[in-house]
Amino acid sequence: MNATLRFAGPLRLFLALALSLSLFACATYTPPNPQINGVVDPAMLPSAVRTPQWDLGAVRYAWGGKGINYYEAGLTPALLLVRNKSAASPIVYAEECRGIGPGGVEYPPYPVAQAAEVVFASTAYKKSAEAAVVGGLTGAAVGAGLGALIGSGFNYGWGAGPGALIGAGIGAVGGAALSQQPSMEQYRATVYQDIATYAWRAAPIAPGGLMPGYLYFPANLGIHSLRVVLRYDQHAQTYIVPINNPVW
Repeated sequence: MNATLRFAGPLRLFLALALSLSLFACATYTPPNPQINGVVDPAMLPSAVRTPQWDLGAVRYAWGGKGINYYEAGLTPALLLVRNKSAASPIVYAEECRGIGPGGVEYPPYPVAQAAEVVFASTAYKKSAEAAVVGGLTGAAVGAGLGALIGSGFNYGWGAGPGALIGAGIGAVGGAALSQQPSMEQYRATVYQDIATYAWRAAPIAPGGLMPGYLYFPANLGIHSLRVVLRYDQHAQTYIVPINNPVW
């Protein structure tokens, strides 16, 4: 009995320390969370397609100097925005969209998994990962950055409500929640999450709703416009949407 009491105190202390270390390990990495700053409607873009039923716009990805540069990583991300002003619930499928390059040549977008593999195979990704993991960079310096153009205020699990887009800090959001030096697996997961989270989703756009999402095309093809097929009530409309430079 006395031996049991003698070891009870040290045992409790050991268990408390073990629990503290476990909680610390779990707290060193949290997924990136986009931040909201400003509201942008596709109709505000200079080359928007405006109809009585909906507005369509497209914005090219812009790298802000921190984190991975997706252009150098082999992608041309184009942000598609569709505002539904009708009573219908239209839907756009990424696989039916095309990027239009010089001479009218059209290119299909990459699926998410393929886009990610293109990035992971690039020299830009390897350098970015090395800077983060070996060089010990944290926070915004690790950010993948697609979320910098998209706030969390969107349909289908993206946040509180439609219409919010990032207005500043392009390219610095993806890793803002990294308070510790990441592992290679964590960095890879962060980049994949960035690509997957902000990809265009084939979901019905509710009346009054705004749907954003990226389409990923191969880099260096001179893609300047998107061909978008919008389906609603067993009808289909095709629109050519020029890609704008960011205006916010």
